[in-house]
Amino acid sequence: MAASVLAVAGCSSSGDGKAGSGESRGNPGAGKEERRRADAEAQARAKDEAAMKDAAGRYGKADVAHDVRTMCSLMTPNKQGGDGGVDGCAERFAYLADEKPEPGVTVSVEGLPVDVAPIGNHPKGTGLMITETTADGARTSVRRGALRMVKVDGAWLVDQKMNVRDEDMAAGSPVRNALMRPSE
Repeated sequence: MAASVLAVAGCSSSGDGKAGSGESRGNPGAGKEERRRADAEAQARAKDEAAMKDAAGRYGKADVAHDVRTMCSLMTPNKQGGDGGVDGCAERFAYLADEKPEPGVTVSVEGLPVDVAPIGNHPKGTGLMITETTADGARTSVRRGALRMVKVDGAWLVDQKMNVRDEDMAAGSPVRNALMRPSE
């Protein structure tokens, strides 16, 4: 009986003399290297997501401030329209510069990014919800929008903006639901 217990215990050894080292038998250190690589990839994804949310937030703030040049600089050539340049886009949206921005509006990017499939002339992208909250004395109003973010030459840009309706909020993914609807 004692011999069979020893034989079983001997078979469970990793063979490197380091019990519980967690390292692969054929490639010592592979576990640490895999963890290092996974950590680096996770950090890169988090940094990329932060850059995307930052671009979306800057776009939303420029939109409510009627800062047309900044807004256009954060759009894809597809969304800029015309010649696909900032100058042409700024001319298209020049009417906004003449309007007075709403006072007391705060902009925030909420929730997690979601993958969105291509639709119409919009490429595959990542959807984000942007919320504009207006506090006017005793009342507060909230408007939600969905932004399709696309990475162009290493920079996150807005390719599509859609209003998020009440019925979208009841959907499993309000952002995806809004961005997959035909243009308004």
